[in-house]
Amino acid sequence: MGNRTDPKKWPARERLLQVELLAFWRGWVRRQDLTTKFGISTPQASADLAAYNRINPVALNYDSSMKRYFGTPGMRPVLSKGNFNEALSVISEVQGEQVEGVIRIDLPLRTEPTAIVRQLVAAKLAHDAVEIRYYSINSGTVDWRWISPSAFAHDGYRWHVRAWCHRDNAYKDFVFGRIERIRAIKPAGKRPADHEWLQHVTVRFRARTSLSKVQRQAVERDFAMENGVGQIRVRRAMLLYTLAYLGLSQSTHPCSPLLESTDA
Repeated sequence: MGNRTDPKKWPARERLLQVELLAFWRGWVRRQDLTTKFGISTPQASADLAAYNRINPVALNYDSSMKRYFGTPGMRPVLSKGNFNEALSVISEVQGEQVEGVIRIDLPLRTEPTAIVRQLVAAKLAHDAVEIRYYSINSGTVDWRWISPSAFAHDGYRWHVRAWCHRDNAYKDFVFGRIERIRAIKPAGKRPADHEWLQHVTVRFRARTSLSKVQRQAVERDFAMENGVGQIRVRRAMLLYTLAYLGLSQSTHPCSPLLESTDA
């Protein structure tokens, strides 16, 4: 019985994803890429490539002289998103430890204490409340309080838990790294709906009118604006974070010299 590839099964789908990533980002893929990475036979690698051709018929062209499949100019990903993060993974895999063409700026470490985060996740899933010792910048205090975790969010810089604060009777955001420890757990009980989390708003922005025409055009391209306006839909609970990240609030974010609200 010949080798077969079932795209519905996870191991096969992982191999088909590898075919797509290499063909799309590197430009070509060969059977050896699959046999080396996944430890499969050459016939199975051939079956995988044939299976990918069936689910994305116009994506690959086979070059018999070079014995490899080339991604076509019009190739469109069907298993991946086609974003740059995937390209980075391909660069890293192809070049191994010799990656010198990719770099990120080094930012101060924002702590995510595993033991505490683990308890927060478990409390959310079990609908429990936890008593935390929290360092608050707003009040300039450190004290104990009960919170009932309801969601997790990333503000562009660090993670926080969104939770009902039993002391303040309000939904608030608690940064992971400012939670010193958790000393007690109990059933959360009833709490009101988090309307700010459930509601969405649309943020509209444009290039600053003080910029030159070419500068505005550059910003519009950079932020994929349409007709000179960019927009994103966010949860109301994340609105202030979004405005700060885009430089639309009073902040020193690098975007601030470039963008302004359409209401400005």
